[in-house]
Amino acid sequence: MTMMSTARIHEYGDPSVIRYEAVPRPQPAFGEVLVRVAATSFNPSEAALRAGRLQGFFPAHLPYTLGWDVAGTVADAGRGTEGFAVGDRVIGRLDSGGAAAEYVCAPAAGLVTAPASVPLATAAAFPSRA
Repeated sequence: MTMMSTARIHEYGDPSVIRYEAVPRPQPAFGEVLVRVAATSFNPSEAALRAGRLQGFFPAHLPYTLGWDVAGTVADAGRGTEGFAVGDRVIGRLDSGGAAAEYVCAPAAGLVTAPASVPLATAAAFPSRA
């Protein structure tokens, strides 16, 4: 089993509840792309989720890996992911979070090609603005 680093919470609270941990690298299901994360962005909604203020609207299952916006490169483009190939630069928004990790599985339908003229670290902020 291949391990990776991730930033997740096991309880709600201030930023001190974020833990950096080693977890198994996810395997993409049909229609998902495995993205090697270059960057994620955090917005006020994610801070509210971490603090526990969104429990009535967005019940996160703990432990929860943070990061809704993702920018990175395709590491595995499996079945049902037409239009993506290993090495493609992509950006997207993950409804279930998970981008604060080395890798994340993302629905191919929720990803687009990242602009070549923009560094991935900057492009990570695009999905929350779209």
